[in-house]
Amino acid sequence: MDDEGGYTLRELQSLDPAVRADVVRVLDCVVRDLPARWRRRKGVPRLMVFLDGPEDVRMEGITFLELSEYGYLDEFSRWSGLVPVEKAREHGCAALVHGDRIHARINQIGPFGSGWHVPDTSVHVHIAHRDLKLLRHFSFKFDVKGRLFPRLVFRQPITDTLARARRS
Repeated sequence: MDDEGGYTLRELQSLDPAVRADVVRVLDCVVRDLPARWRRRKGVPRLMVFLDGPEDVRMEGITFLELSEYGYLDEFSRWSGLVPVEKAREHGCAALVHGDRIHARINQIGPFGSGWHVPDTSVHVHIAHRDLKLLRHFSFKFDVKGRLFPRLVFRQPITDTLARARRS
C-alpha cells in the first residue's frame, strides 16, 4: 500500500466506529459516483455529498454563487471547511468535493496556454461530521483512461483502503 492509502486508512481507523461508518459511506459515494460526473474539459465538479437518511447518501452540485455565501472565492482555502461543517449539522455527515485546480476555475485564469486548461490531477474531499471536532481532509489521485472516451479512474489503493476501513 502506498503512503496515500496508508495515511487514509490511519485517519479512518482513528475515528469512532459510528463516525467512521458515516465517513466511509460518504467517501464510498465520492469514489463510486464521481467518475460519472467528471468531464475532461471541466475537470472535477464542485459537489456536496451528505447523508440523506439512515441508508442513503446524496451528491449534489454546488455553484460558485452558493460557495460565495461563505466567503470571498479568492480566499477559498481559508473557509472551504465551513461549507461541510454547516451541512453536517443538518445531515450528520457532509463533504465538499472539488479538484486541485479549483483556484484556476475561480479566478478564470485564461484563455490560451494558461492554467485554466490544465487538468485536475486529484480530488479533494473536505469532510465534517457532527460528532467530530476537527474537519478531515482527504486527497485522492486519479488517472484518466482512454483517449476517445476518457474516464476518471481512481487508483486501486483508494478502493482497497475504503474496503479495509469498512471491515475494521
